[in-house]
Amino acid sequence: MSAHSPVQAPAEERFNLTKLGLLPLLLLAVGVLALGTTLVWGALDAKRFAFGWLVAFMFVFTIAAGCLFWTLIHHALDCDWSVTTRRLMENVACLFPWIAAFFLPIFLLPGKVYKWWNIDPHTDHLLHHKSLLLNHGAYWGFAILCLGFFAGCAWLMRSLSVKQDGSGDPQISIRMRQFAYAGLILFALVISFAGIMWIMALDYHWFSTMWGVYIFAGSAGSGLAAIILISHALRAAGYLQGVVTVEHDHILGKLLFAFTVFWAYIAFSQYMLYYYANIPEETIFFIQRNEGTWYHLSIFLVFGRFFFPFLLLITQPAKRNPYRLCFAAAWILAMHFLDLYWMIMPQYQVNTAVDPAARGLEIKFLLDVLAVLGMLAVLAFAFLRSLPKACLFPKRDPRLYESVTLTN
Repeated sequence: MSAHSPVQAPAEERFNLTKLGLLPLLLLAVGVLALGTTLVWGALDAKRFAFGWLVAFMFVFTIAAGCLFWTLIHHALDCDWSVTTRRLMENVACLFPWIAAFFLPIFLLPGKVYKWWNIDPHTDHLLHHKSLLLNHGAYWGFAILCLGFFAGCAWLMRSLSVKQDGSGDPQISIRMRQFAYAGLILFALVISFAGIMWIMALDYHWFSTMWGVYIFAGSAGSGLAAIILISHALRAAGYLQGVVTVEHDHILGKLLFAFTVFWAYIAFSQYMLYYYANIPEETIFFIQRNEGTWYHLSIFLVFGRFFFPFLLLITQPAKRNPYRLCFAAAWILAMHFLDLYWMIMPQYQVNTAVDPAARGLEIKFLLDVLAVLGMLAVLAFAFLRSLPKACLFPKRDPRLYESVTLTN
């Protein structure tokens, strides 16, 4: 709902990269150093490195995928409230070419991660049954198709958006909406298969019909959290004043709260159905994550990923308080990383026959965190470099007035 009092259209606003001095280069240097350290570690223990790198890759991949999803939803639903935050979503989504480069070690070392890679499908009935999907050609082909789709879709939506900044043609909004309809269908398929091919296939004996939705729930929530933090950082630096307001924070907070509940609903539904059916091929996933200290992480995720942010965001003032909202967003991103770690790393210990009583977090967890921080630093450099190339918001979008004058 919008107020229709007279308001002057906001002037074009571009990010001034020179004010940051050497910060972008420092971010790049830190990122290269961190990733270089993990790559050196990879030369010493390629199998352990590959699993940790997969966690880091999936973390940045799902954040960017979440931002692309919200960009497509904005156009498909013809939203007005999100116009002023849309350019930030577009810029994050356009980091996919960099993220594709991060996938290269996994692309080249699938045999270190996926047990089925080195097994003749004719010697395992279950693998043979799934061999149409779990084979070398399909794996490489899907990786190229998936990353190509996300990068191409993000580039298309942003290029049309920037083109409208120059021409002001309202027909471009209609064109973007039409592309968004098709894009959302493809997005649902590709994000689901990404979860299947890159995470669920770690144990080809296990399967879940809810896995794609589970990965999507984490992606959408983490994308929202990233946009909340980025928009507040820019406002703290003096940008987007009166363009992105507490009213936008309120809606972003409501959506973040909604997807916190949605994630919990999907996670509980999957667990409850497997617990009730008690089929060994299904319950093995949760049994392995209740061994050793993984059990403590499983319990912590229940409270840390759901109950704590649920209570943190449930009230209206919480969604309008910048400090509380930013803390909740940062917390959810941290929990999203731990959730991905919980999905992926136990399989490494299963594959290497670690004693079940000794399974759990290791000191090498710090190297996995270093890989994530390295990727985030490099992506922050790329993001900052992209900001000055266009206005910080779609300055000639037909719905800009409604977004600027938004009230809840």
